[in-house]
Amino acid sequence: MSSQVVPRCHIESLPVELLSYIFTLATHDCDSEEGRAFSPESVTLPTVLASVNSRWRKLAISVPTLWSTLSIDLKALVRSHPNHVFTFHQQPFDQLSSFITWSKHSSLDILIDARDPKSRELIGSRKSKRLYLQMDRWRSLEVISDTLKPLCAALRLLSSHNPTRSGSAASRLEFIKLKRSNDFYHAHAEQFLPPMELDSVPFAVLTGASDQDTIAPCHSLPKLRHVDIFGVPLNWAGFLRTLGVGHCIQSLELSYHDRTLRPTFDQFSAIINACPLLRRLVIQESGPVLSQPYHRRGVVSLPMLEELHLGYVGYVETDSLIALLSRLDAPNLDALSIEDVNPVVPRTISETGTNVENLLSYCATGFSEHPAAVSRTSMLFPKLQRLSLNRVHASVTAFSIFMSAFSELRDLSLLRTPNALAALLLDADATIPRHSITSILVSPVTQPEFLKLKQLKDVGLVLTGDVEELSPSISYPTISASHYYDWAAW
Repeated sequence: MSSQVVPRCHIESLPVELLSYIFTLATHDCDSEEGRAFSPESVTLPTVLASVNSRWRKLAISVPTLWSTLSIDLKALVRSHPNHVFTFHQQPFDQLSSFITWSKHSSLDILIDARDPKSRELIGSRKSKRLYLQMDRWRSLEVISDTLKPLCAALRLLSSHNPTRSGSAASRLEFIKLKRSNDFYHAHAEQFLPPMELDSVPFAVLTGASDQDTIAPCHSLPKLRHVDIFGVPLNWAGFLRTLGVGHCIQSLELSYHDRTLRPTFDQFSAIINACPLLRRLVIQESGPVLSQPYHRRGVVSLPMLEELHLGYVGYVETDSLIALLSRLDAPNLDALSIEDVNPVVPRTISETGTNVENLLSYCATGFSEHPAAVSRTSMLFPKLQRLSLNRVHASVTAFSIFMSAFSELRDLSLLRTPNALAALLLDADATIPRHSITSILVSPVTQPEFLKLKQLKDVGLVLTGDVEELSPSISYPTISASHYYDWAAW
């Protein structure tokens, strides 16, 4: 019998340069809009590729960028014993060490999942020292926890109070995020915070500063673009000193902070003033409150700001948001999102109407009678094209005045926002110009509203019936099944 020759797979005939490029694209093809390349595939795919055969393994290990994404689940690193004694699993540490070695001099993207009670001890342990010593290679750092203690440990490690700093700055750092992950309880549970976290200079070690140093311009974070702080109180004066080093921040998010641990109006204005290149700003149950002292100062100019997201809890914080907006000048704002971020307590117009209507009125007219607000002589956002409202409760008249102010509006998203769609359709029935809206995302929608929407010409509609499947942060059309209509016809 003649032996059959198995043909060689075509991919094996590719030159190593091309094959390594394919490996790189497959691993890092999910660059996020927030400026970092981080996806599950970035962590798991390199080990899969290296397991195919010896040639692929040798090639994969020779490409440092394949191993530059480090996802660290602290729960998997710790072994529990009786009497609350903990030891470490050696295998995950060995794998982490291999990734660091094979990545060579590549920039590192790091995700630390600290959603485990034992995480606080592990973050500050000697086991984490090797990762800490690679600080000059960090490109992004994200720490997630459902309690404050691990986040405080991470913050302490990066603060000026850390005695074991390496002395080198994180000169490649572009993205930093500290997030307490249990929604709605960020600002309300665990108000305890060790005094050290409120006295230290946040992230000072990243600049190369020591305990004795004052952060000077020579201690720079030249590439830092994105800073997200979720539910982690900071020393805001120290935070300002860190941000003021490079003046390069393009995206800033402050979310879910206890009202007693937020920046003052003066501190917030100074923080924003230190970010002249800011393009995206998210203030969600955070920012200054009117119970704190404030001074009437000039408006901070943000000519490059394109996206603004405002989140409040009921009527309590809308006056503070008006005062905050009165201190910002964003003439080129393209996208505005307003949201009641309390997902638990249902709102009614009688509960929130007056205060929310004041906020909507100020966005539309620039005028407010509140003593803390600075009235404007012109519109706040004359170039607004994208508007998103989520759980916003106000009257039809208030919504009509609000939406009629934005003549260049193109994309409209109305999620769980009663009366807003009625105001839009009321304007469509009248002689008032109906903007230049080209797409509408709305949920929920009634039969009469649907019939009126179909009469709008040149408007792309995305209508959804299942509200609970929607995410408040939707940025693209999502169509879900509805018991009202058959969307297949669309």
